[in-house]
Amino acid sequence: MAGEDADTRLVSAADKLSNARDILMDVRADGDQTFERFQGKKEGTLWYYRTLVGEFRRAGSNVLVEELDRVVTELERVADPGNLLRED
Repeated sequence: MAGEDADTRLVSAADKLSNARDILMDVRADGDQTFERFQGKKEGTLWYYRTLVGEFRRAGSNVLVEELDRVVTELERVADPGNLLRED
């Protein structure tokens, strides 16, 4: 990601944000079965999106990257409700 130009990173971040929002919406509606359509299942999909946030940040953060981070954080919380208990 760091080697890409700013426009490419911006388009990629917008695409990943849109995808993450769709996944979050689906998980809220359908639960963990949403992750069955992904090769990485739940653990791999969450890892992928969290890793993307880190890579985008290393390349230079912006409003889209910060929103992606918020959406991924919410996705992690919704996908692992027990995590809420551990954070309190």
